[in-house]
Amino acid sequence: MATGHYAETLRQPGFLAFFNTQFLGAFNDNFLKMVVSFVAINLAAKNSDGYVELIAFLFILPSALFSGYAGHLADVYSKRAILIAVKIFEIAIMVFACGAFIAANIQMMLAAVFLMGLHAAFFSPAKYGILPEMLPDKDLSRGNGLLEMSTFMAIILGTSLGGAIFSVWKHNLPLIGLLMIAIAAVGMYTSLGIAQVPPSGAAKLLRLNPFGEIFDGLRRLRADRPLWLTVLGISYFWFLGALVNINILSFGKELLHLNEFHIGLLGTFLAIGIGLGSLAAGRLSGDHVELGLVPLGSICMGVALALVAWSAPSYPRTAAAFVLLGFSAGLFAVPLNALLQQRSGKEEKGQLIATNNFMNTIGIALAAGVHWLMQAPLQLAPDTIVLIIGLLTIAGTITVLYLLPDYVVRFIVWLLTHTLYRIKIVGEKNIPVHGRALLVSNHVSFVDALLIGACLPDFVRFMLHRDYYDLKALNWFFRLMRSIPVSANNRRDIVESLKRARNELDKGHFVCIF
Repeated sequence: MATGHYAETLRQPGFLAFFNTQFLGAFNDNFLKMVVSFVAINLAAKNSDGYVELIAFLFILPSALFSGYAGHLADVYSKRAILIAVKIFEIAIMVFACGAFIAANIQMMLAAVFLMGLHAAFFSPAKYGILPEMLPDKDLSRGNGLLEMSTFMAIILGTSLGGAIFSVWKHNLPLIGLLMIAIAAVGMYTSLGIAQVPPSGAAKLLRLNPFGEIFDGLRRLRADRPLWLTVLGISYFWFLGALVNINILSFGKELLHLNEFHIGLLGTFLAIGIGLGSLAAGRLSGDHVELGLVPLGSICMGVALALVAWSAPSYPRTAAAFVLLGFSAGLFAVPLNALLQQRSGKEEKGQLIATNNFMNTIGIALAAGVHWLMQAPLQLAPDTIVLIIGLLTIAGTITVLYLLPDYVVRFIVWLLTHTLYRIKIVGEKNIPVHGRALLVSNHVSFVDALLIGACLPDFVRFMLHRDYYDLKALNWFFRLMRSIPVSANNRRDIVESLKRARNELDKGHFVCIF
């Protein structure tokens, strides 16, 4: 269904510079964390317990404390200017980290990790918020696919090269500091090529309370059910990723009897899967945000978690299951991120993305608590923990689909159309990306309803003759689609049907007279 390709997305003005800037920043984040982890453990010797957990905590803490400020800045000022300013700040952090290496001061190194977390907290709302301002709507899903892929590739390279370079230069730490300064400088240089975007026009006063913007963002999200469910879905993605990463160590040691290197590779397989899944989601979404991929990705995540639990003690099976899990997570997360960017208002995009980051941080912290509960008090085996989370993911998906039948329809329509047809869309520019539309179709078969539903960026309500609506074989599906039956010979029924159609239009849905 896609008329565009990744090559065209990369050619959008300023996007390649943005892509490189984001990649280098994410690489430096993980490179610094890995190097500091090794340095701290080596320097602390016998008292090294807890440093890895402390470093992870210090990195995510700024997202909990300062996301409100970051969202405010992204709404009031140009997001490009914020990205450049944050990259300059990154250079200063790396200079500070280099000084910490020279002084062999653990406290300074931990402070550098905290500052890099602060850098990430302010970078994120501008990073995700600038995408819909820099890309046309038809490229938004592909842009998010590239963004998520680059993030997880940067995590892989930053983590693996951080350990490799430390093993070579651990007796000459200033060289590592200089390398990180150089990477930050290159990232700052590439940020200058990001497309110019004006400020959103929001006129808001900065609140001293760091959680004021977050509380307002939560109220705004709760008032918009699709946005609220989107943020909950993204937060579950980070919860699940954090829990799986925490569980990898005990899974690898207790069930697979692996050394640290091969355990680390399991995380690499997971990240590779997420990168591939993100690219696939961008491609399969075509030229709009395809929500049908969300339940598909969620169900596949649950199945993949069950396969991970079943895979031990085979390392090849476990690695394949982790790739599948990551691939499914990419299918799940990319449409949700794109929808959050697309549906958020221009003057509130930074605030809502910052609120989403805060919720993601809560999800990561909750994952640590859930894992501790399952492992310590309940004394569950690592594979049992993974299996329980997988079954809960499948059960949760089924529950959400029951409560939100629109997503069932979107899921079914997407599967059927992508399995049976190769669709070419003509005149897509005439369909509004935001807002409502009344469509009148000249159809020749019932399949046309599936094709229309699959090609449009939002849910479609079909008005059709009551005789067809009442057919026993199809009535369940028409009800699921929230179709509007109408009897041509009953004036009262026509009036009621038109009222229902008007209500659906007022909700921002498409209505098709079929």
